[in-house]
Amino acid sequence: MHVKAALRVSLSVIICGILFLFAGAARAQGGRTITGNVKDEKGLPMTGASVSIKGTQKGTTTDSSGNFTLVLTDPNTVLIIAFIGYETQEIGVAKGSSFNVQLAPGKNIRQLEDLVVVGYGTQRKVNLTGSVAAVTSKDLDYRPVTNLTNALQGSMTGVTITTTGGQPGADVGAISIRGISTLYNSNAPMVVIDGIIGDLRDVNPNDVASISVLKDAASAAIYGSRAANGVLLVTTKRGRNGKMQVSYDAYVGKQKATALPDYLPSWQAATLYNQARVNEGQTPYWSDNDITLFKNGTDPDTHPNTDWQGLLYKGTGVQQNHYISVTGGDPKTQYSLSLGYFNQEGIIKKSAFKRYSSRLNLTSALSKNLSVNANLSFLYSNQVAPSGLGGGDIGGIIGTTAAMNSTVVNQYKNGVYNYLSFGNPIAWLNSPGYNNQQNYTFLGNVGADWEVLKGLHFRPSVSYRYNNNPLQEFKSADTYYNPTDPTVIATTISPSSLSNTSITNNYSNLQALLEYEKRISQHNFNILAGASQELTKYNYLYAYRQGFLNNSLSELNAASTLGQQTAGTANDVALRSVFGRARYAFADKYLLEANLRYDGSSRFGEGHKWGLYPSFSAGWNISRERFFEPLLGDITALKLRGSWGKLGNQNINSAYPSVAVVSSGQNYSFNQTVAPGIAPTNGANADITWERTTLTDVGLDLVMLGNRLIFTADYYVKNTNGILLQLPSSVVYGFTTPYRNAGSVRNSGWEFAAALSDKIGAFTYNIGANASINKNRITDLAGTGSMSTGYVVGEPIKAFYGYQVEGIFQTQQQVTNHATQSGGTIAPGDLMYKDISGPNKKPDGVIDGNDRTYLGSPFPGMTYGFTLGGGWKGFAVSAFFQGAFDVKNYLQGFALGSLQQPNIGNPTTIMLDAWTQAHPSDKFPRLWTTFTQNNPQNNISSFWVRNASYLRMKNITVSYTLPSGSLTRWGIQNLKIYYSGQNLLTVRSFYKWVDPETTTGNNAYGAYPQTKINTIGIDVVF
Repeated sequence: MHVKAALRVSLSVIICGILFLFAGAARAQGGRTITGNVKDEKGLPMTGASVSIKGTQKGTTTDSSGNFTLVLTDPNTVLIIAFIGYETQEIGVAKGSSFNVQLAPGKNIRQLEDLVVVGYGTQRKVNLTGSVAAVTSKDLDYRPVTNLTNALQGSMTGVTITTTGGQPGADVGAISIRGISTLYNSNAPMVVIDGIIGDLRDVNPNDVASISVLKDAASAAIYGSRAANGVLLVTTKRGRNGKMQVSYDAYVGKQKATALPDYLPSWQAATLYNQARVNEGQTPYWSDNDITLFKNGTDPDTHPNTDWQGLLYKGTGVQQNHYISVTGGDPKTQYSLSLGYFNQEGIIKKSAFKRYSSRLNLTSALSKNLSVNANLSFLYSNQVAPSGLGGGDIGGIIGTTAAMNSTVVNQYKNGVYNYLSFGNPIAWLNSPGYNNQQNYTFLGNVGADWEVLKGLHFRPSVSYRYNNNPLQEFKSADTYYNPTDPTVIATTISPSSLSNTSITNNYSNLQALLEYEKRISQHNFNILAGASQELTKYNYLYAYRQGFLNNSLSELNAASTLGQQTAGTANDVALRSVFGRARYAFADKYLLEANLRYDGSSRFGEGHKWGLYPSFSAGWNISRERFFEPLLGDITALKLRGSWGKLGNQNINSAYPSVAVVSSGQNYSFNQTVAPGIAPTNGANADITWERTTLTDVGLDLVMLGNRLIFTADYYVKNTNGILLQLPSSVVYGFTTPYRNAGSVRNSGWEFAAALSDKIGAFTYNIGANASINKNRITDLAGTGSMSTGYVVGEPIKAFYGYQVEGIFQTQQQVTNHATQSGGTIAPGDLMYKDISGPNKKPDGVIDGNDRTYLGSPFPGMTYGFTLGGGWKGFAVSAFFQGAFDVKNYLQGFALGSLQQPNIGNPTTIMLDAWTQAHPSDKFPRLWTTFTQNNPQNNISSFWVRNASYLRMKNITVSYTLPSGSLTRWGIQNLKIYYSGQNLLTVRSFYKWVDPETTTGNNAYGAYPQTKINTIGIDVVF
């Protein structure tokens, strides 16, 4: 042992001697040791800053105090000091031995250091461990959008928005975040506006400062029970410290339909109707003379060529917006006040939408450690639309107009309206009937921020949302006159009526947050704890009367009480929650976060009210590792992150699904006299609980080329279990079917986003792109579901099922040799269905329900968007494109074009390619009136379920900002004039005369068309 110890001592002495000799040699060659300290713009030490010797690979990094030490051999050494997000600095060290360096924020630091709004706070992008997408007011400026939903379409990964109509005030798209997560219940994400649960329609788009979308469990679990469908956090514009600033933004423009049905003129409609009758062995309905009269138009009363679409779409389509804001403040108090007015006249007469908005955001410091804040807004809107008894609301008017054949006259020469058995939709449109809906919404949030100790903040708040939606629908008497004597009433199809509805929602939230943040050397801790109590009260009131004396009276008391109706209901839904979050970061390299929320809902019974929602996430800023330093010149930042968590959903179509409730109208007969009564009618299940979603996410964030290029990628798997379903029950049960936690759905996908910005001389440019790929499938339906409903295990939700078409029969021999098809006399010109399967799962020579197969999904497999922008000396142009890929849709009935009767149903141009013996075709089958073999309404097939992928120029903006020097004498800081266009161009493979986002099947025929709009505007800052 003594020998070994002696050897160890000897070896240590030898190594120390060698090191001493090397050090002496270094000193003999002029080497010297220098020290230094690196701080940021606030004077705080910068841990992990890179300090390298220019022209070499030698260097070091700063410690937790920002200090560094280097041994130099060259007296003319130049050091390069760099840190992510800061301007690189070079210093010469020819003289001196100690150096203090202060780095300035880089020009593009906001890309890395910007604060992103997350649940109950903010976080730097560089330290995010969850998957959060965000847009700012800059992304929304100068776009003539009617609401925030449409503004977000295509702008963020993982967010799919489908807008199926353009009716003023009712053009809000359906939002899905990372696929459809539930089956028959609401798939809408949770919306939080300045801390208040609300709706995107509650906000004027001009008021928005930023919108964050919490997509994974790590970011959304803090909202627990309502976060399964994702969370949208809307932050409105705040005041600022400085002189008062007034801005005014206004535009005016005109709308036009993106697509309208291209129905054929009357002579062609009559010709094709004859052709369809002949195909079915019937005689022609219209004579050659009739068709001649239709063509030459010499007798418009009996042989017209009525352009029903032209009569319907006669609205002005003018749209205008005005917005004024006042911001300012001093070091203690900052304020932001705004007023907005929006007016949209529809492309259909009497359809319009007006919105008046106001908002006040205020922050004030009462003392050094206590501040208060208030966010208050009031919005009033009025949506108006025509109404008619026969067609119901505006959708009925649109749909019935589509059903009117061009061979039917609208008005005779003397002005009398023509009518069919159900009436005349243009008469309804021009009647005194109306459908008016108002919206009164108040949002208020008042809170305080008290720094109890350094780094420890207590933030109590009170939130309140009031929403009232009164609706008045008046349907005037549907009366028609004798065309030969306009003073004589020919018929009254239905009497006048009025219905008044009032829906009121009151939401309140008491909340308290406690947050502590502490940095110890390279360790950074952040802990949040909170509790909230929420209550939503819903009230519904309805009244109806009919038989007014005339169409000028439209108040309830002016009608008879005979047949009057009243109805009303109310419910309360409460939610109590405690939640917390812990974050830890070491040297901003290693990031950890955990969230936990415990929610209790009044919707569920005892023992099932509470749900626990945890999430865990981690991040690794690889670019801050020492081994990464050689790559920092090319790659500014590289981060890997991953997360796992559970989320919940309680949004089902019942306030009290777990308890039996009584309903009125359950009348009884006593001694032949009807006695009013109440009784339970709903089936209750006290054992149901939350729908639960488990979400796993892995992501990568990359910044390159000197912060000019940013790239983000995510992969996720999202499983929802315990979906609340109403499973079938026996007819002897006697109640509505109760809910059960029974279904399961899986979503998985990829998300990619990239942005490049740079300049060449005075020219600046930016390119951005994003793409989201999602695969959705049902994994459990508890034995329910069917092809006819579109709910089948293993396939996407609402999938299309039908027959696979192999082509169109061209000869009788093909018909004879093919499997047997039903639906009338099968002949050349009919669709040829593929024999896929029979009762024994093998082809059996018969086309029946066993041969149906999966044909596609109406939910896009991929959505994408990209932006191209540039600027030069005050001029700027930006174009934003949005699209969907791998998506299917189909039309039937009046939406596709039909030949049901000589006066009902219009053929479209697609039917000009129909198969005939003279002109055999493979583009469209032979025409029909009653046969079902080719009818998509009876036999959905791959011929009708078509590719609905599209690319749309969502917006283009061209602007010019006047030189500020020429404006100052007028007190103007900035003046911009601009042109903006929305939905100007759509490239699609679907029917050319149908918007690819339209609703499915025959429902499309009653949809208000989407619109394109061209506007000019001005933005002035005083």
